[in-house]
Order: sequence, then structure tokens, then C-alpha cells
Amino acid sequence: MRRFKWIEWNVGKVNGHALSVGEVEAAFDRVYLSRQRKDGSFETYAEIPSGRHIWVIWRYDSEPDEAPDVFLDVDEPTTFVITAY
Repeated sequence: MRRFKWIEWNVGKVNGHALSVGEVEAAFDRVYLSRQRKDGSFETYAEIPSGRHIWVIWRYDSEPDEAPDVFLDVDEPTTFVITAY
């Protein structure tokens, strides 16, 4: 299961493009294209539940969790969304 890190900054960027955190997270279930960019981040073209197609710019979070969830089996690093539009 993919984990996301949301802070006020990236939530504001997503909301500024008329998207919700839930829509962006759901987009990772309907990915059409995903590729790594030169700066090490990723760009993913996907579909949200309403049918809208969006780009999500993201990276794997490099900062450790302040309080890791000991009940969650983590196989994949946390996804930090930079923006979505």
C-alpha cells in the first residue's frame, strides 16, 4: 500500500489546481504513464475517480517519519507529492 506525506505546502498546491488529496492519492490506482525526471522526481499521468486526467509530480520522501507506525508493514518509501494539475 502506497503511503503519502502531506503537509500544508503540498496540500495547498494540489487544492490550487482544484484537486483534493484523496483524488491525487486515488490517481495512483489508474496510472497511464510514469517516468523519472532529470532532477530525480517523477511525473505520472493518471486518472482520478471523476474521469479527469492529471499530472502528478512527486518524489520519494527522504525525511524519516517523526513517529513511524509500528503496525504498518512498509515495503515502499513514502510518496511526497510536489504538485498535481
